[in-house]
Amino acid sequence: MNELAGDDIIRSPTNSTLKRIRSLRLRRTRESERAFVVEGVRAVEDGLKAGGRAQVILLRGDADWRPSNSSGEVPIRRVVPQIFDELAETETPQPILAVFDFPRLIPETSLAPLFLVVDGVRDPGNLGTLLRSAAAAGATTAVMAPGTVDPYNGKTVRAGMGAHFRIPIVSLDESLRNTIIASCPIRVLAIASAELPYDRISLSRGTAIIIGSEAHGPSNFGRSLATCEVRIPLENGVESLNAGVAGSVMLFEAARQRRR
Repeated sequence: MNELAGDDIIRSPTNSTLKRIRSLRLRRTRESERAFVVEGVRAVEDGLKAGGRAQVILLRGDADWRPSNSSGEVPIRRVVPQIFDELAETETPQPILAVFDFPRLIPETSLAPLFLVVDGVRDPGNLGTLLRSAAAAGATTAVMAPGTVDPYNGKTVRAGMGAHFRIPIVSLDESLRNTIIASCPIRVLAIASAELPYDRISLSRGTAIIIGSEAHGPSNFGRSLATCEVRIPLENGVESLNAGVAGSVMLFEAARQRRR
């Protein structure tokens, strides 16, 4: 278990560790280094417990936090409060953040896989909600189609609440597209204009749930991948749900059917 040295505190904003964390705000840096930042006590502890590999943990200088056994030999540094607060992305930052490697989760082999295909969702909070719901509903893999916001964006990570360490998150390529087509005879596109209600179709076989952009709807790719279109019936004049809610409803309907 790590012990925190009393004089091991970062006092300069130009410290190399802080510079690196700032650089990880950029998608290209995250992708090249295969690393991302996680903020918050619960999120960091959850990542460690789930087996995530942390490279470094930073604590606000006055934080009352001690490493657990799951932190292993991760370097832990304290940062003077003002500099730490400037480093964090949230307006009222929690007193801990960490740099984690991209998780290397292997999609589970299943006779009836459940894929979440995210087709151009641009809002990071919605994507985080989708990832959290996909993990909770037992989805096999979360697939990021072109035009989708970076799943390791800070807002997405915070909204995901540990989902990044619990479900494989992969970018779509031709090989994966072929796998989805071969293993998922049911490929459902959620769209408000569809006639078929979402709960009138069987999702217990190999299934891909396709969720399109909030603003622009599904792409040509999403439409071409789908074998059917479904809608979520709405009451009281509500015209639509955001992508995070709509996808969650679909995912948990699949989970409900599979429990039977």
